Amino acid sequence: MKAIGIIGSPRKDGNSSYLLKKVLSQIEDVFDTEIIYLRDLNINPCNECYYCTKEESCIIEDDMQEIYNKLKATDVLIITSPVFMGGVTSRLRAFMERTWHLRRGQLKGKYGTWIVVGRRNLGSSCNEIEQYLSILKMKKIPGIFGYALKPGEIENDKEALKGAEMLGKTILDLYKNNL
Repeated sequence: MKAIGIIGSPRKDGNSSYLLKKVLSQIEDVFDTEIIYLRDLNINPCNECYYCTKEESCIIEDDMQEIYNKLKATDVLIITSPVFMGGVTSRLRAFMERTWHLRRGQLKGKYGTWIVVGRRNLGSSCNEIEQYLSILKMKKIPGIFGYALKPGEIENDKEALKGAEMLGKTILDLYKNNL
């Protein structure tokens, strides 16, 4: 079984990353886990060329080409982002747009969930990721919110920490029930 965490944060060890690592640490005995830091990749935005409507791939040659097969091979996808201006980060938005060709069912039936961290108002970020998972026809696991701004502040959000623990348990329960 495979679980991938996508980190949309510009910080490698930010608050959303912290919560993701909490979740993955609970399931790593059962799942092969991987974290993909979008900040370390060269991902160009979608150029709306419609190549992917004819072919089931993207014509843009960049680091996304390495990610497509990983997404198809995973059983669980966990998407994380801090809230920037009421939504997900531009890195995560570019990643999501570039997977448009996967909406035809390549990820259908796989599980998807999210972790979003913001200072106060989480804006549309959760809805953006929920909609994304729906477009990809994934089975959705309820995600978790965290309230923090500066690095490390998430450790003070006891509800988010409990949510990370519950998310890990939910994923393990799904595994026990054969996903």
